[in-house]
Amino acid sequence: MDNYSFERLNKYNLKHLVTLYKNAFNIDIDEEDLKKKYNTKLFGLDYVGFLAISKDNIPAAYYGVFPILCSCNKIKVLCAQSGDTMTHKDHRGKGLFIELAKRTYELAKNNGVHFIFGFPNDSSYPGFVRKLDWKHVDDINMYSIKVSTIPLAKIVKKTLFLTPIYSLFVKFIFLFYEKSHKGFENSLSADGYDSILHDDSFFSYKSYHPSYFLKIKKKIVWLKIDGRLWIGDIEISSWEEFNSIIKSLKILACMVGANEIHFHTSPNTKYNNYMSKSAVTFNGGDLGGLV
Repeated sequence: MDNYSFERLNKYNLKHLVTLYKNAFNIDIDEEDLKKKYNTKLFGLDYVGFLAISKDNIPAAYYGVFPILCSCNKIKVLCAQSGDTMTHKDHRGKGLFIELAKRTYELAKNNGVHFIFGFPNDSSYPGFVRKLDWKHVDDINMYSIKVSTIPLAKIVKKTLFLTPIYSLFVKFIFLFYEKSHKGFENSLSADGYDSILHDDSFFSYKSYHPSYFLKIKKKIVWLKIDGRLWIGDIEISSWEEFNSIIKSLKILACMVGANEIHFHTSPNTKYNNYMSKSAVTFNGGDLGGLV
């Protein structure tokens, strides 16, 4: 590691992530968007991550986590979600991921983070489990509902110049729906499980990415359209209410040209049981872990 220096992420070196996103993933990302994404001060802690900088002052790698509050036995607890992991193509295979992760976990622990969870892809999974001692506690179920419509949302996602026109079209469709100006407090603790606390602070933070709160069948639905219609959460509902909401969302998806509705939930929860009655499921091997 003598060929690298290590810096905690901050608002001044955040620009290095723009370079890494482009090199590692070929993604052009705006620094202002990153500032919003990393602004987790409302949870009491921000910029929990480290950069590796090479001797020639090139950002070589980054690993960090996003602080957030969860409900554990109905008590608010600070935890963090494992977040962006990226390594410059010229600096891979040199142990930077493990080094950065260890530094990040120590920083998190020293600042009151009780545990870290995450959902790594297949390539990252072995490193988390074998080298960082993560525990695989459960899988996340992904439900996909097919909708018969022209897939405008997918076309626009691949053809960026159409985005402004499509956005106006979506806003026009949403004029016919009642909107909520804030979210709602949902906790899976009602099912006997601890969960990320979905409260005003959570929804305020998540607003860095365009999303909507629509009233569907008198219940608030948090959703976004990004190639598909993604359901973030639904206000606590009975099976009859939930089923009616899903039917209404199919109509909405059809109108905005989203030929799929996606919803993620943990096994054995109320909404998982509901979705299994009305959608096709794909089990993801997503990792949940503790440090």
